[in-house]
Amino acid sequence: MKTKLSDTAKLGLAEFLKGKRQTKNLSLEKLSDLTKIQVYHLKALEEGKFNELPPLVYSAGIFKRLAKFLDVDKDEIIKMYKDEIQPTESRGVKKMTLPKKNFYFVLTPKKLTIFFGGLLLVFLSVYLWYQFKFLVGPPTLVVDPKEDIATKEEIVYLKGKTDSGVELKINGENIYVSSDGNFSKDIQLAAGINMIEITATNQFGKISKLVKQIFKE
Repeated sequence: MKTKLSDTAKLGLAEFLKGKRQTKNLSLEKLSDLTKIQVYHLKALEEGKFNELPPLVYSAGIFKRLAKFLDVDKDEIIKMYKDEIQPTESRGVKKMTLPKKNFYFVLTPKKLTIFFGGLLLVFLSVYLWYQFKFLVGPPTLVVDPKEDIATKEEIVYLKGKTDSGVELKINGENIYVSSDGNFSKDIQLAAGINMIEITATNQFGKISKLVKQIFKE
């Protein structure tokens, strides 16, 4: 018949298990052989050193095997074990609260090095991205007027912006491009539709082209 732990409420779990083992005239080594539980785990239980046991999810197997060979109730062993390992504050003892430490940010040479290193890496990444875009893509080309127009004027003023260093042509004629990429030209119009082709070619042979239609009334 299994013994209820409630009958030995005055005993701690360690004393109770030790007493049951001794009642059955079993040494720790013999109990270990029967239950396949390591001797040091049995010793830790009988000495109340529960912090040396594995977590409860694993210890439950130990209690189950002990209950079988010591004729006690497994569930009550686990309950008593939980009661003994519960946090101190749940037993009515007020938990000591440590004073909260104020956080101060201290600027050190190492932090400065990391900050400026990261900043340099960002600038370098942006620079490389623009260089890559410049290498693999055609040059920028923006022309004003942006839309095709109709006019009664004999001359239309064409202006725009591209990348510096490109070769710019309007209807096959080379046009000067300033260092900031600006260009302009007066276009003589004939009656009817005037086709104006603007091309920009960079040093890598990438071309951007726009065609404008200007209708002279």
